[in-house]
Amino acid sequence: MATVRRLRWVWVGRGVFGVIVAALAVYLVVVGLDKAAKVASSIGAVLALAALVAPYLLPPLQREDASMSDAERVDDTGRANATGGGRANTGLQGAGNDRPAQVTRSGDAIADGPGSVANTGIQRSRRP
Repeated sequence: MATVRRLRWVWVGRGVFGVIVAALAVYLVVVGLDKAAKVASSIGAVLALAALVAPYLLPPLQREDASMSDAERVDDTGRANATGGGRANTGLQGAGNDRPAQVTRSGDAIADGPGSVANTGIQRSRRP
């Protein structure tokens, strides 16, 4: 749905551009080259300033994908040690890839010894 909406706006923009070009051509023929050049340079300067200021005046775009509010989260974890085949997890261990996940400021995870596993990020397990 979002792709169709974006494609529609692209075509609207192309149509508006075509109308502007046609209007400028008619204006050039009616008023003459000298006056049209002066008006066009003034309009160009105003549009250039508007383009420079627009990112500061317009609200930021919102992402249309899954919201991070329903994400699996881990914040400010401590330190974890694994020895002798154990697991040390200071990140996030979840099942499946159907939800967004976020780890912020995870602590140190240290694996010491054969078969030991340390995770400080996101570790997804497969569903059976």
